[in-house]
Amino acid sequence: MTPESILKHPSRVLTFKQRKDYFASGFLAAEGLVSEDWVQRLSAASRKFLDRSRELSESDAAYDLAPDHSAAKPHVRRLRAPTDRDPLFWEFASASVFADIAADLLGPDLKFHSGKLNYKWPGNGEIVQWHQDIPAWPHTNYSLVTLGVYLDPVTSSEGPLTCVPGSHEGELFTHYGADGVWSGSISAADLAKVDLDAAVELTGPAGTVSALNCRIIHGSRDNFTDRVRPLLLFVYSSADAFPWMPSPTPSSQSGEIVRGAPARMVHLDPRPCQVPPDWSKQGYGSIFASQNNETQAR
Repeated sequence: MTPESILKHPSRVLTFKQRKDYFASGFLAAEGLVSEDWVQRLSAASRKFLDRSRELSESDAAYDLAPDHSAAKPHVRRLRAPTDRDPLFWEFASASVFADIAADLLGPDLKFHSGKLNYKWPGNGEIVQWHQDIPAWPHTNYSLVTLGVYLDPVTSSEGPLTCVPGSHEGELFTHYGADGVWSGSISAADLAKVDLDAAVELTGPAGTVSALNCRIIHGSRDNFTDRVRPLLLFVYSSADAFPWMPSPTPSSQSGEIVRGAPARMVHLDPRPCQVPPDWSKQGYGSIFASQNNETQAR
């Protein structure tokens, strides 16, 4: 669906201004939309999975672990497909206000695409370089949004999500390196075309919701505090957007309608998108593994 057609539908959660601002800038941060009860329940589940990671010595289907992970000092970078790990996450993704927020930005008919629970740990080396999401999981159109919720307060010191306003309307850059290997990031040469000085940090208290257009240029810098920063992320698409390559982070719920009805017509956006690797054959670790040039197989 197009922004014009989406805005013709009444708002469920977001204000009309918030929706217009999202379409104009390509991102949104809003407080007070997720209840304290939900934040507490999701945080408890997050802590449970962090504790379970102590039993592992290497990454597996559920966990993306940093090279220095140990039982004594866990270092989980990502819990993959959390909706497959605990029904609480699927309840939040499909039956809470979260899906209604997605409907405000994608239209009344929408699908669940994927999810992850990312952790930014204190210290150096936790930078997420500038990138766009859709090159990793291209669809027939760009009516997709990644919704995130901070499980703890996030200030500038925690290395918050940072977005370049309006970049979703600009060029879709390659995410392959000069060697032809998937890097998961935009090259320095291409970034020279981008006004990075205009980048905006998305900060806020626990429960703050972020919404990122699938084309927006974004990243995050180091976490300078002594606290880990958990960020739960779910991707939704309009019902008329269909993937044309295997997903790097599939779940058993991928493609399920969470609001409205299935599409009877596909929306084809003429703007091109480079073909990513075939993740079903190559395997995909995480954006952290890609940007650090680590082995991708999971």
